[in-house]
Amino acid sequence: MDKTQTKELEHKEVLYRQMADLYPTEPEYLRRLIELLLQLDKEQEAVNKMRQLEKLYQKHGLKDVAKSLKDLRQNISDNTDDLNATLNPFLSNIKPEALHMLMRGAKRIQLSEGETLIKQGDHDDGIYIVLGGELAVLVLYRKRKSPTMIHMLKEGEIVGEIAFLEGSVRNASIIANTNASVLKLMHKRILQCLLKFPEVGDSLRHESEFRKQLTAINGNRMLTMLPDEAKDHLAVHAKTIHYPAFSVISRSKKNLPWMGIMISGLVRIVAEDRLGQSHLLEPIKSGDTIADIAALREEAIAADMITVNDSVILQIPVEIFREVMDANPRIKNRLIESAAERIAHTMVFIQNNKS
Repeated sequence: MDKTQTKELEHKEVLYRQMADLYPTEPEYLRRLIELLLQLDKEQEAVNKMRQLEKLYQKHGLKDVAKSLKDLRQNISDNTDDLNATLNPFLSNIKPEALHMLMRGAKRIQLSEGETLIKQGDHDDGIYIVLGGELAVLVLYRKRKSPTMIHMLKEGEIVGEIAFLEGSVRNASIIANTNASVLKLMHKRILQCLLKFPEVGDSLRHESEFRKQLTAINGNRMLTMLPDEAKDHLAVHAKTIHYPAFSVISRSKKNLPWMGIMISGLVRIVAEDRLGQSHLLEPIKSGDTIADIAALREEAIAADMITVNDSVILQIPVEIFREVMDANPRIKNRLIESAAERIAHTMVFIQNNKS
């Protein structure tokens, strides 16, 4: 809605407010005022006026109309209360007017335990807000036979923002872990809200980035074994970095300030043996770690790394990674054991590929 349309509605609001005051027993003027208040996103006042209109309809013997109006008023009030009661930063950081705009036309959905809200790979343009209960976020990774639970959604958290922002299919399945209730926000209403309140888009992107970072961490066969709070800690401090094809990520004998997880793309490693001969090692693919052992041992990396195509890497600060690993020694030891196996495999690979 542009400024001209808003001004026109505001003029009409003043007119019908005066008419409703002059003719308090005529429901038509009050009904039209309520419509204008809703168009101007003044939901709270509209709800109060609806109570007056209900009484007028009842006085005129229009009980069915009064009942329908009461149901509508209750739905608006409930949804507004639900949204205001949530604690997620996405909601708490945006203006009340933006919340009211998002709420209009929202649909409440009740889920039974085990019921699927979203299926991975589906097309769905809505965003959901958890009002109550718990929902599990499950991702089926390419190399795994069964889905991995990457997050448990609770009251106030949002669902579906990644597919909405990127215009992509759902990258995870959402299944009710308990009986749950969610509020579905309509695609059109979200777009209107983003145009009028840019900060809503910023909040959505922040939520989307965190969810993608958590998905990347769970995509690694070692880090996925960490406790949920440890994975959340890594995701909060991580950054997603995009590299064009043929970018040099790092040179050998350099200390990286981060350890990485490949999200997409391909990285090749060029290492030198003791005789100074260069060898092209096996590529680093999606889900693989980068410089994890160097980070744990506080050593420089031993090879050059270059992207072969456009690549995305999740980078976790070395100090955060060490902190989490020190708090989870069992996972740390398994990581070191896995690294020893990789090193041994690399030595055999170099020996078998000498020119």
